[in-house]
Formats: sequence, C-alpha cells, structure tokens
Amino acid sequence: MNSKQIQLFILACAIGLIYFIYQLPTYVIENKNSKEEMQKAVSVEQALALIEGANPMEGVFMLRDIVENNPQDTEALYYLGVLSNQTGQYENAAKRFNQLITIDSSDKRAYLQLGISNYNLGNKEKADSLFNIIRNSEDKLLIEELDNFLTN
Repeated sequence: MNSKQIQLFILACAIGLIYFIYQLPTYVIENKNSKEEMQKAVSVEQALALIEGANPMEGVFMLRDIVENNPQDTEALYYLGVLSNQTGQYENAAKRFNQLITIDSSDKRAYLQLGISNYNLGNKEKADSLFNIIRNSEDKLLIEELDNFLTN
C-alpha cells in the first residue's frame, strides 16, 4: 500500500468512527425514553389495577406519585381527575383536567370530564361550552358518554 491509500483508509475509518460516535448517543437516548414510557405505562396500569381491585387507595397514591414525579403525565392526570369526579371532588377534578388540557389541548376526554366537573359545580354555562366541544368533535363514543351523563 502506498501512502495515499493509507491516508484514504485512515480517513474512511475516521469518518466511520465519527458517524458511529454521532449515532451512539441518539440510540442510547431513544432507548432510555422508550424504557421511561414503558415504565410509565406499566405504573399507570398497575395503579388502575389496584384501584379496580382490592386496594384502591394504594392505586390512588401510586397515581399521585406518578404525577408528582412527572406533572406532564397526561394518563395519570386523567385518571386522577376521573376518580375525583367519581368521589364528588369536583374542584380537584377541574384542576386536574385544566392541567391536562394545558399539556394536551387535543385530549377531548379531558374536555368532557371538565364539563362534568363544571356542571356538578353549578357552572352550567361553562359546562355547556365544554360539552359543545364534544358535540362538535364527531367522536361517537364521547358523544354517547356525554348523552348518558346528561340523561342520568
């Protein structure tokens, strides 16, 4: 091999090494995010299983811990809000759903639940405007849930 070939070989190796080093952190970060998302999903699912099972308060505490550690966790916020609505804690529910809508304004479930909270708090006009969002969403399941709420 002459010196030009050696230089080209070293240059090719350097470019390959730079590319590999550049890709490595991305791969590690992507896997870390995937693990965190999977753990979050498992934790919310575990909390819901406890709530529906023999130890509901432990599940509620687990959801609270999830939100405390990650205030952006929309699933945990949603279920805490639903539980607040179910137990008559409408102000707490409204707070959770407002927080959720701030994070993800496309979550129509939160608008429905926030409307239910406001309805039960006596804020009928605000509830009606939130219910109109659901009616205009064309989401048949949410519209059906809204109709069930309004007829009961």
